[in-house]
Amino acid sequence: YVVELPLEISTPEARRQLLALFSAGTRLTNVMVQHGRDVVAAVRADPAWAAARKLPNKTLPQRKARQAAFAAVRRSHDFSEYAFHAVVARHKNSAGFKGRVGSNVAQKIASRIFKAFDEHLFGSRGLPRFKSRRRPLHSLEEKNHATGIRWDAARCEVRVQDLRLPVRLPDLGKDEWLASALQDKTKYCRLLWRQVRGTRRYYVQLVQEGLVPVKASVLARRAPAGSLGGLDVGPSTVAWVTDTAAELVSFCEELNTPWQAIRRLQRHLDRQRRANNPENYNADGTVKKGRKVWQSSRRQRATEARLRHLQGQLARKRANAHGVLANSLLTQACGWRDDGVSIKALQRNFGRSVGMRAPGMFLTLVHRKAERAGGARIRQDARVLKTSQYDHSTHTFAKKALSERWHVFGDGRGRVQRDIYSAFLARNAVEVVDADGVLGWAHDPVVLEAAWQRIAPALEAKGYFIREGCRIAPVRARKAASSDKVHTLVCAGLAPVESFA
Repeated sequence: YVVELPLEISTPEARRQLLALFSAGTRLTNVMVQHGRDVVAAVRADPAWAAARKLPNKTLPQRKARQAAFAAVRRSHDFSEYAFHAVVARHKNSAGFKGRVGSNVAQKIASRIFKAFDEHLFGSRGLPRFKSRRRPLHSLEEKNHATGIRWDAARCEVRVQDLRLPVRLPDLGKDEWLASALQDKTKYCRLLWRQVRGTRRYYVQLVQEGLVPVKASVLARRAPAGSLGGLDVGPSTVAWVTDTAAELVSFCEELNTPWQAIRRLQRHLDRQRRANNPENYNADGTVKKGRKVWQSSRRQRATEARLRHLQGQLARKRANAHGVLANSLLTQACGWRDDGVSIKALQRNFGRSVGMRAPGMFLTLVHRKAERAGGARIRQDARVLKTSQYDHSTHTFAKKALSERWHVFGDGRGRVQRDIYSAFLARNAVEVVDADGVLGWAHDPVVLEAAWQRIAPALEAKGYFIREGCRIAPVRARKAASSDKVHTLVCAGLAPVESFA
């Protein structure tokens, strides 16, 4: 796990040396990106690579033969992590960076570039790009804690070669988590910087050995071991269900304010960019094709700085909101199941909302925290379970329009909020093993009906389940950290359904 601490850069000499260190890291990164592009181009141009791609891969022996063919082509072009280490060492020595960049730091740069091109070679990611003024290098890290960037706990400072940088520590008597985290062994350090209100601020990240410390107050609120819940994460809401409780909460509602400010700045920046570069736009307002030179004014650069600050503020608020929601979930259950909805599908359909709230990052955080609590996040197959279509009362599937927020039971018992019911189905799905021994998931109507009888009273009390002949005011997602009023039920005994026509 990582402990991040701010650095005190009090002298111009220290700031100059740090700038020189990151400048050298940027140059080595760009050299290795160019080397990676050359090697990947040579590998793909090799006829043996095209022949390996045509090999069959249906059976296990065929897959092994195909992998061996790919590996032979990679070896013939020195496409390996250790070959990248040798190249970066040669460039580092020829550039005279021996006293500025350590060998381990240079090898970590090479490893990062190699992994990026390794994924790009097989189509898992795009082409790695060069570092520039607009896309600078933000971090450098070591391989161990023996040389280079080191943390000196006795003096509360970080050593970077011969440079000593003091760390600004809070009062450890008031920070239980940090005091416990600093007791663990440091495996290696990472140096990084961020732009905060136009000023470059430096930080050190200590990669600690062991498990993340947990506060005593958090342990006291944690759900008992073995408890299980179901999740349904959408672009703007999160529904969770346990054995006897359920809730539909707004997903990171506190992010709306900085997002609106960011959108206003983005529109202002676009107007400035168009005014400074009219020759780069067509008459209809679209950008001209081909290579262009972009000019920027002093006010445009100031707007870009304000935009970067707001985006950093949004990222910090998002991380805090994710943590608050994940911790509240762990007070309800230690293990969580979800239907494994594709985050890319959410991006295609709800790009702006997903870009602001980052549900994929949230699910990753839930996975880590659940494992630390002794549980797990279990991802199911949405294409098999089809939780948004299934009805356990009739054991049938029926597609719904996205605007339909209520699931109507086929046996006439009433209706239930759609996201809550999906989370209920995910929690109570049963594991099955097919003839080939592959573990999967399925719906068992008997198990689901027993679970429904336990949770139906709680859903009805909160307005998420409406029995036949009842009417409810529109359900709105509650805030994650607040207790709103229980939604009002108007039943047939108080007012007939026809009166609401």
